[in-house]
Amino acid sequence: MNKKIVIGAVAVIAVAGIYAATRPSKSAKGHTLRVAVQNNISTLDPNLADQVGANWAEVQTLEGLYTTSANGKIIPGVAQKIVQPTQGNKVYTIKLKKNQKWSDGSQVTASDFVNSVKRQVNPVTKSTRANHFKDIAGYDAVYNNKENVNKLGISAPDKYTVKIELSHPVPYFNFILANQLYPINSDKLKEYGSKYGQTAKTSVSNGAYTIKKWNQSSTTWEFVKNKYYADTKNVHYDTIKATQVTDATLASKQYLAKKVDEAEISGGILTDLKKSHATDIKSTQKGRVAFIVWNADDKTVSNTNLKRALSLAINRKELTKSALADGSTPAKSIVPSGEVKVDGKDFNANLSLPYNKALAQKYLKQAQSELNQQKITITLNTADTDAYKALGVYLKQSIEATLPDVTINLKQLPLNAEISAFESHDFQAGTLTWSTDYNDPIDFLDIAYSKGAINFTNWTNSEYEKIINKVSEQHEANDARYKLEQQAAKLNNDLNGVTPLYQVSNVHLLRSSVKNLDYPLIGYQNYKYAK
Repeated sequence: MNKKIVIGAVAVIAVAGIYAATRPSKSAKGHTLRVAVQNNISTLDPNLADQVGANWAEVQTLEGLYTTSANGKIIPGVAQKIVQPTQGNKVYTIKLKKNQKWSDGSQVTASDFVNSVKRQVNPVTKSTRANHFKDIAGYDAVYNNKENVNKLGISAPDKYTVKIELSHPVPYFNFILANQLYPINSDKLKEYGSKYGQTAKTSVSNGAYTIKKWNQSSTTWEFVKNKYYADTKNVHYDTIKATQVTDATLASKQYLAKKVDEAEISGGILTDLKKSHATDIKSTQKGRVAFIVWNADDKTVSNTNLKRALSLAINRKELTKSALADGSTPAKSIVPSGEVKVDGKDFNANLSLPYNKALAQKYLKQAQSELNQQKITITLNTADTDAYKALGVYLKQSIEATLPDVTINLKQLPLNAEISAFESHDFQAGTLTWSTDYNDPIDFLDIAYSKGAINFTNWTNSEYEKIINKVSEQHEANDARYKLEQQAAKLNNDLNGVTPLYQVSNVHLLRSSVKNLDYPLIGYQNYKYAK
């Protein structure tokens, strides 16, 4: 699940009076940029990277056929140019630059992209990112019907040409080519097998940086300039030294003590920072939504009226304003605001997820009757970070205060263990966030779609399925497509295939001396542009 899954909300930490005496920071010394991040890196295998830390690391170490500029514009990456698709906008014939190399000095070839797509879609790989290639011809035959992977509509006519055939035109496919279709080093994959991308030693890069001093349990690592990267002369920083700091207070202290030059932060600490370091705070809206996943095979939490009651019992305004206090905003649907417009208005303009105590209690009574159960207990999984602990505590307090007959038991797990519980369907309910790599709501709506690669719920609804199938028949980025997607989002709001909570805010402390580092709605900051 691309880039995507992050088991984390925002830490709720009250800090007062510790910033007043801090003097302004000096710029980073030399060509090393020191950063504090909240998420570790689960893998650097691009076919398996479905966690925020891994996707952020991909941006630093890998380059696709296309890539994005410092301000988020799609530009050629390994490809010679941005191509115009042919045959009814369904065929992309992309020529590769011949000066592109891997960090081991070997040539980047068309086969590296072709093999990556085939491996990602192959059901044997069990990639949660497979559905990002669902529009490539032959996807259903391979992924859903287990036919030969060579039926996929991607091939390498020669060493430096990639040909992609789609089953229908896709209005956002350039984003897929820029943010999703990363190559794999075919020779190294054969050598390392399942260990590919699991440590610094078994990882290879074709992007601006390579990774050093890293394995899956690392809390510190380094990105080092890739000497074989074709544009390495324009990469300013020789080294990016990263440290995982899940505690926002500690991250801010490290920044104020000038131990790091960029720090990912959140929560109540912003109140004091705004007084003393307002110009260092970079806060932007993120294309990432937090939500609750329900196990559709569990008799209790699969009850629609119970889920309606629980959703109505959550005061999202209070959650974001008081508990998170970091610029995050209440979710209006599973789709983030600011992504697309319909009839000139934001996608979520007419959607809402209100707090309504009376209606919540009404739905709970119906659920109690249907379940023949007065007292209801639900186990809610959260990651064992300060951020997720805080979210879990708020949800427990909010729901139990509104619905006294409901008890929420919090179960805290290491991040990887929580993801494993979702994948093995060994959970009752859990918190999750998802971010997108392209500007179309379908990436979020797929979370509740039966054929979606990240439908951890196993939830299915015939009306919802019908709408999503109609969306796939709309091949233009226009109001007709977006209105169907609005219908799906509204239906999910009511039925709670998943229950949206809030849209994440992207908040960092950044030295004024660091220039040209952007935090986009879609994607991640790219250090190769930092100066």
